Amino acid sequence: MSRTESLIIRTANQGDVEAIQALNASALKYEYSLTDTRDRLASIMGKQNSAVLVASVQSQVVGYVQGDILEVSYMDPMVKIEALAVDSSKRHLGIGKRLMGAIEQWAFEHGVSFILLNSGEERHDAHHFYSAVGYTRGKKEVHFTKQLYRV
Repeated sequence: MSRTESLIIRTANQGDVEAIQALNASALKYEYSLTDTRDRLASIMGKQNSAVLVASVQSQVVGYVQGDILEVSYMDPMVKIEALAVDSSKRHLGIGKRLMGAIEQWAFEHGVSFILLNSGEERHDAHHFYSAVGYTRGKKEVHFTKQLYRV
């Protein structure tokens, strides 16, 4: 990103689906079809307690962040960062930092004062980034999943 390029952070729209799906595949290594991504984002973007923000340079989406307000019975509401992805050719230019700042502002505007995020154990560069923007490691956890079959 040169000095002449300006970065814009804005709320995602349906026109951003292809770019978000491509970022999921390239930056996060999540292969999910374009059709399914479109359906998922339509659902997410329709929720008041969810935010999908994109970073664009000259109308090209180069990154995004998704956060959801999570309520649990044992503490005040928090925002959980579900995804942060920046195009590999645009990393180390402050885009991720700006996206995190934007989702933090969104959280603040929604009365939330705590943010949680999980990052894969193997994502060492991401861990350094999160530390650099003020996040601290929390407790160690074991991640469990279970595939449920559709009826």
